[in-house]
Amino acid sequence: MPDQPSEGSIAGGAPRIEGTPVQGAPDAQRREDVLALLGLALVIGAYFILRYRGLWAESDTGVMTQAIRVVGDNDALAPPTSGVYVNGYGYQIVSMAIMAFTGLSVETLQILVYPLVSAALVLPAWALYRELTGSPRIASLATLLLLLVPEHLFAVLRGSHERLDRAFLLTALWLLLRSVRFRGDRPRFVVNAGLFVVMTYGLIATNALFGMSFVAALATALVVSLLARLGPHSVRGYAAETTHLFSWSSAAGVLLVGLFTWIIYPPFGPGLLALSAIPGKLISIILSGAPGFDPYTYVATAWVSTIAFLVLSTMNFVVLGTSALAWLGLGRSWLRGAVPPSLGTWVLWLLYTAFALQGAAAIMSDRTGSLQGNVQYRAFSVFSTIAVPLVALWLSRWRPGTWRRGATAVVVAAATILALAKTTLEPAVSNKWMFYTAPELQSLVWADGHQRDAATWVGPDDRLPAAYLLYFGNPAATNAWVTAFESSADVDSFLVSAPILLQSDRLEIALPSLDAMNVVYDNGDVRLLRRPPEPEAGP
Repeated sequence: MPDQPSEGSIAGGAPRIEGTPVQGAPDAQRREDVLALLGLALVIGAYFILRYRGLWAESDTGVMTQAIRVVGDNDALAPPTSGVYVNGYGYQIVSMAIMAFTGLSVETLQILVYPLVSAALVLPAWALYRELTGSPRIASLATLLLLLVPEHLFAVLRGSHERLDRAFLLTALWLLLRSVRFRGDRPRFVVNAGLFVVMTYGLIATNALFGMSFVAALATALVVSLLARLGPHSVRGYAAETTHLFSWSSAAGVLLVGLFTWIIYPPFGPGLLALSAIPGKLISIILSGAPGFDPYTYVATAWVSTIAFLVLSTMNFVVLGTSALAWLGLGRSWLRGAVPPSLGTWVLWLLYTAFALQGAAAIMSDRTGSLQGNVQYRAFSVFSTIAVPLVALWLSRWRPGTWRRGATAVVVAAATILALAKTTLEPAVSNKWMFYTAPELQSLVWADGHQRDAATWVGPDDRLPAAYLLYFGNPAATNAWVTAFESSADVDSFLVSAPILLQSDRLEIALPSLDAMNVVYDNGDVRLLRRPPEPEAGP
């Protein structure tokens, strides 16, 4: 396979591990490629910010902003108060450190700075892909493909812990693979292995669920390596090498998860109960024949049409389908006696297998409705980081002519536009919006400050509650924001703005007669309406 140099050779059934040779691509060209990818990532981050002029918010951004405040206000990782993020503390601590050194507010950091900082993920991604493939050119192609996957972009651009998760994941895998090259150099091996452990703990401490997923992937790769040692002679040497590699790394990961869960961060312990309940719920659904929770109904309401969703998700399906074909092709060739071109390619194939199995498990898990029924969505975001180098390996065999290069540029531009439209939940195609207006936020401040024991309807989704949480936290203890109601009797007041009315009409939500209500607040763009008091009963 072109541009897939070998890391070693099979001699006597055992691989001889050497430094990964690099074909072509002088240092200057590599720097230009990485700088170009960084530039593209910065443009994507800037567009994410500027599309709504910085007035954007979504639920996870609000939750994590509140979690950062809780840590800062209480000077504790897990104070006994509401708003603590139970799955980890890493993102909060890193954010607090950046704020201390720069003087930035948490809102500015989350909304205006972090989307640009996410561009730095290009560096560990490129380094890992080069280590896996042995080719700077394929690494650059894989990184470009990753920047076109909308699920990856949405995960790392919003104010969520996932940008830090991805940094730890990519760096940990890079260090793990590099450690193989230093098996004969104990000091360098110890340094690489030690840094791998640090990165793995960083991932666990940032989000223990993602950390457990990573450790489970390492353990799955170990099991597949053990089975491969009984398979074709052509893969036994590499399988023996990866058996050792994934034995110590998965064991270290299991130990770190245990320490984090039971000693370092007890708030995560109850979260394990939700995970342990999933198999029982799934068995119950299977035995009862019930359909279970359907996570795909969300598509029908969140987008203007299923066709629009499918078009915007084109890159997801391209990555999923092409990587699966590449994975099958490699596996088939090895079963027929071909030798894996490099240890990196073999490791990539194993990791793809592990994360693909997790994706299948996530699909079944979502049928139980556990963990908000979006596990497969989050699993795909991680899976895509491992899938794109396989796609790049497959594409590296293609030698386009001049006109095909031009067509490819057009395709990449179109894929970028589609990815940006989906990542920013473009209102023209999405029914779930992430923008808000300054008058809307102003009206929420007034409503929370001038009402007591009030349930206020603020629109059909959580965009305004998320914006309020981002800047001010939760409403006063006696007030509540409502996004769904069975009848107007469930709600004391209604917030009315042009975006709210347009979104409600798009979703065919029937509002009560607003003309019969009293206007208690009006800033010119937004009104707050309140039901008139019930007439007192006669004697």
